[in-house]
Amino acid sequence: MPWGTLTKGTYPLNFKKPEFNFFTMNGKCYPSTKSFPVNFGDTVKVRFGNIQMHHHPIHLHGHQFHVVGADGFPIARHTQISKNTILVASGETWDIEFLANNPGIWPLHCHMPHHVTNNGAPGVGGMFTTVNYG
Repeated sequence: MPWGTLTKGTYPLNFKKPEFNFFTMNGKCYPSTKSFPVNFGDTVKVRFGNIQMHHHPIHLHGHQFHVVGADGFPIARHTQISKNTILVASGETWDIEFLANNPGIWPLHCHMPHHVTNNGAPGVGGMFTTVNYG
């Protein structure tokens, strides 16, 4: 498919070669990704897992989060760090937790531009979702 083109359908991806430019969150591309519904005051826990060969710097707007777990193991509270972006490398999982204390609709996405456009198509797609306050 030519660069900048994106059409609905099934794509013949070859995951053994780093030539593909199609990225998802939970198997979906924005705008088909499921948003995170939250209420003010909620403690929100999210696990990021990466089963592909590319790393993904995942960024949350409007909030700081604590890194509370790595690869299925908890991180002691006194050693947790606060961030708004976490690099999820191939084969890793990271658990984060944040307090929903900033109402609005906030982007949660990979910070690599071509991972949120899918094949360079115009507009947002790929690894992008939102945190939505009720």
